Amino acid sequence: MIYGLGAALGWGLGDLWAAMSGRRIGALATVVVAQLVSAILTTLIVLASGTSLAPMGRVAWWLIPNAVLMSGGYFTLYRGLELGPVAVVSPVLASYAVFPVLLSVMLLGESLSLLIGAGIVVTIVGTALASTDLRALARGTHSMPEGLPWAAASVILFGVGTYVFGWAAQRAGWLPTLWLTRISTTMVFLLVGAAAWGLGRTEGGRARHERRALAFAALIGFVDLFGAVMYAYGADVGYISIVTAASATYPIIPVLGSMLFLRERPAPNQYLGVVLLVGGLLAVSLG
Repeated sequence: MIYGLGAALGWGLGDLWAAMSGRRIGALATVVVAQLVSAILTTLIVLASGTSLAPMGRVAWWLIPNAVLMSGGYFTLYRGLELGPVAVVSPVLASYAVFPVLLSVMLLGESLSLLIGAGIVVTIVGTALASTDLRALARGTHSMPEGLPWAAASVILFGVGTYVFGWAAQRAGWLPTLWLTRISTTMVFLLVGAAAWGLGRTEGGRARHERRALAFAALIGFVDLFGAVMYAYGADVGYISIVTAASATYPIIPVLGSMLFLRERPAPNQYLGVVLLVGGLLAVSLG
């Protein structure tokens, strides 16, 4: 569980900084810089530790296609955070944990207690509340938050991708799995970024050189890698379901940060939804 909470710290900071960077230089530029920094750092860790990458052969046929899912998850996440509001998008994304937990139970035989089942239900209810402004709905003026469809897509992509990532870490070791995943996703983003640049469709053109935003993007690569290391190691030595559930408590950080730094003010029922969402995920973790 402690490794899941470590992942939550890294990913929570990453979400907050992704919103700040994405609103200046765009989601694509943010994710390309973050993934490139993450891949370089992972390679340095492999070289410094002298870890053999030979075990990757056992899982490469799964991890390389999975990199496409993870890349899609990262882009839709950063796009959703760019459009916002962060206090809604980030908690909704945290429901991705339901997928690895259920897949771990069904495919790996990890146990699902009554408390975990109840936590999953509460998580779903919290997600629904967090994504809807009931006051506007009652007035007949409800409109879907702009970043919500992107968050929904990211939930599915990260849900399946994270399960495959954890499964591979158990079989090939956490560091070889992490290295291959980071290198693969970075290659995907470099190709997409080069194509977008060549077509003149890069986002946030008027602020593409803003140094602060680029610094945030680089920091995202660092904290996201920290979260991934915690998750991969936890999955390697323990249960994927428990590590995943504990990691999904990360919305606490971006939600508080969005209120302090981005001046976001969700509706009262959305606060309740965030509380239920985090509480449900904690129940899954404790179960």
